[in-house]
Amino acid sequence: MNKPVRPSFATAAVAEITSTSQASKPVNPDEALWPNAGIIRSSPDAALGNKDAKDNKDEKEIKPEKITFSNKLEAATYLKLQQLATYGGENIQEILEAALTAYFADKEEASRPLPPKVLVTLRRKYPFL
Repeated sequence: MNKPVRPSFATAAVAEITSTSQASKPVNPDEALWPNAGIIRSSPDAALGNKDAKDNKDEKEIKPEKITFSNKLEAATYLKLQQLATYGGENIQEILEAALTAYFADKEEASRPLPPKVLVTLRRKYPFL
């Protein structure tokens, strides 16, 4: 009633890949098991011949520096943000940028220059301001 010992899948796969009966060029076991690993897929537009500005640094438009910040959102607001990003194909950064820009439009205070001391402090941290 002894069952025959079967080699594990990984052991058998590696043995098959590295066996000497194959072509003269040795095959990397990782490449054989995961042939698509490390391949970066291009966007459908790139496949159609359209150049993606993100991939071409020479034609890339100069964008303003970005600042990472965090804040707390209500759970319901965050859920709506994730739903829009997931189902609407929206970019969260672009959503927040548009929402804040629209909010600032009718706020006179958002257009006032900062006091020199505050601006100096911010420029120490973010010299591009």
